[in-house]
Amino acid sequence: MTLPAAILSRSIACISLLAAVALGCDRPGRAAGTAPAPAGAAPAPAGATPAPAASGAEPAGDGGATPAAAREAAAPAADGAALAARAAPLRAEAPLVELAVEGFPSAVVSVPIGATARRPVLIASHGNYDRPEWQCEVWRGIAGGDAFILCPRGVARSDSPSARDVRFTYESNARLEQEIDAGLAALRARFPEHVDPGPALYTGFSLGAIMGSAIAARRASLFPRLVLVEGGHDRWTPAAAKAFADGGGQRVLFVCAQAGCGAAAAAAAARLEKAGVLTRVVRGKEAGHRYDGPVAEETRRALGWAIEGDARW
Repeated sequence: MTLPAAILSRSIACISLLAAVALGCDRPGRAAGTAPAPAGAAPAPAGATPAPAASGAEPAGDGGATPAAAREAAAPAADGAALAARAAPLRAEAPLVELAVEGFPSAVVSVPIGATARRPVLIASHGNYDRPEWQCEVWRGIAGGDAFILCPRGVARSDSPSARDVRFTYESNARLEQEIDAGLAALRARFPEHVDPGPALYTGFSLGAIMGSAIAARRASLFPRLVLVEGGHDRWTPAAAKAFADGGGQRVLFVCAQAGCGAAAAAAAARLEKAGVLTRVVRGKEAGHRYDGPVAEETRRALGWAIEGDARW
């Protein structure tokens, strides 16, 4: 017997609906009949609310065009897991902390309080008859509080002003190199989730600059970028410049506050440039042999050039 056309039409519609339900095509959280956008699809028109991705599906790329609220609403579960995996905010009793270093006197470290991701390391080596605390204080003012600043102590001078005012020096560049390596190991052990394992930015004043030039010439992969304040120029022989370039050296910033320093830095920069290393010489107002005050301000203005292209900063 032939069914009436109206009854047959209703039967087919019901069968189709039951099949759709059985296949799960109308899951909670997505409008019926709306398919998820394929990965890499163009963003929804402005003002449109993107449909949440089905569980396990790749989210549609928004190209940065959707509002922040919409992006958060559309964020896949993987993003939530990534956020949960971020390190807890770094906590410290003060911006400058003392760091025990195996085999050496304690170092001073400026820490990026509140950081929840890995942050780069800046080495700040002091001059002769100087203190690591002073270097860390000045460099925190120059570089800010978003990076680790490791200030190696060196050895105490016997002619320090008093027992309460002990001054320090470095025995040799080889010994300073060992102290920096030990300091980096101690820093990573103390802040394992926050210290970036990549190359460090080496900065040095006077004796620290002299020592750093020799260290970087043989350890360019660890210190590919340098900031040398009032020192370190004469160490850049053609052979040292070539070794630095061949080892991966990238940039050297010279900062001077005296005329003699400026002339020596220009000569060193020429040798480094010939070897293929980018250089810049910053000559501030005549301020004497120092790294604070107006010299620190000149360094702060030029620091962007030294770290340019390094996304970690």
